[in-house]
Amino acid sequence: MDELNGVRLRVSDLVDSTGMYGKRVLLSGVLIVRGADCYVASELDSRDVQLSTSSRVSVFHPGLEETLDKTVAAWVGGPASYFDAVLIEGVVNAATTRRDLASISQLSRMTVFREEGTYEFEWLDSFD
Repeated sequence: MDELNGVRLRVSDLVDSTGMYGKRVLLSGVLIVRGADCYVASELDSRDVQLSTSSRVSVFHPGLEETLDKTVAAWVGGPASYFDAVLIEGVVNAATTRRDLASISQLSRMTVFREEGTYEFEWLDSFD
């Protein structure tokens, strides 16, 4: 990824996220897509898909799972279709529910890391 003019954060940095609302950030953690849920969890909590409710950031990006399916194979037979280390650039805002620390939307870039390779995605029109 190119140099980011925003802030680089981990999920745990968003425990008190109100000061970050509306800011573009680069968020690192573990992307988990499970059923209707799509969120980034802290790396420490990523070993178990049944995560604590205090360390996740919901992701809102229409068509994200479909975009991933075209390039990165979903995990088969596990509790989540995607469970991967990730860097996501987007705008932080309040979470929809109390379960999440915050939300990230208006994604412009994302990098997914797997043993077999690194997958980069870019959306130039994601925040029109």
